[in-house]
Amino acid sequence: MRPVICIAGPTASGKSAYALDIARTLGGEIINADALQVYSDLQILSARPTQGEMGDIPHHLFGHVPGTVRYSTGQWLRDVEPLILDVLARGKTPVLVGGTGLYFRALLQGMADIPAVPPAISRASQAMLDTDGIQALRHEAERLDPIAAERVLGNDPQRLLRIVDVATGTDQPLSAWQAETHPVVPLRFARYCALTPPREALYARINTRYDAMLRGGGFEEAKAIFAKGLDETLPVMKAIGLRQLRSYFSGLTSLDEAIETAKRESRRFAKRQTTWFRNQPPQAERLLSKVDRDVFLESVKGLRL
Repeated sequence: MRPVICIAGPTASGKSAYALDIARTLGGEIINADALQVYSDLQILSARPTQGEMGDIPHHLFGHVPGTVRYSTGQWLRDVEPLILDVLARGKTPVLVGGTGLYFRALLQGMADIPAVPPAISRASQAMLDTDGIQALRHEAERLDPIAAERVLGNDPQRLLRIVDVATGTDQPLSAWQAETHPVVPLRFARYCALTPPREALYARINTRYDAMLRGGGFEEAKAIFAKGLDETLPVMKAIGLRQLRSYFSGLTSLDEAIETAKRESRRFAKRQTTWFRNQPPQAERLLSKVDRDVFLESVKGLRL
């Protein structure tokens, strides 16, 4: 069968354009693997491809979820598995692209079928974060599940909340659940790469892209989202580049401060993503330059597994 092509990488690394090149070369269809580009409310500030950028290549799982939904990795797996099978059944190559490392890990290594956590427990964990701060939440996660907590790079409240919720609300810690997994796409049926451009070039691209987002309607998109009065804990509301504008619209910071903070947080996020794809299993094949990308593309032409 044709291989499943997985293209990962940090924000602004050029993944979407590269995925389009591969899909056109291989006769493929593109499937989203980015946790923010699933939201219909967030096209510009998530850098979701426009209709013009998609061209004549079918794109799936982009902008198909309203911002009111807490879309999870498990839901993405349930959505993506039949899509991959359908693309393969039609003789096409699935090309998955995105910056959410957890999606790729779940796809290629599996994800545990964890029972639902009672809402009261989730509320208690969120109250801990709101009252005592991120460090208190991290300490609790490390106490309850040191194995899972060690895998969290930096202060990632959503993943730390998940660790605390699962350990408190089920009969075993998250790391134990995750040990009982089966991949959707075994690694032997996939080619998994990560675009990792030089840091200075990546950071410069992040800065200029955010300016372009704001000029291209990012302010209006942010205002429309805030006007809906959505719960601040929803994943869509935590998007880098969106939440910093909240401070500006609320009069807490100047526009220049909000923009600079958004750019700085995006650069930090890109650094964490790069570290993930280098160190977290399964490790992606790193493509550092255009030459590397060309070599990878040539290597998958006509490939059958």
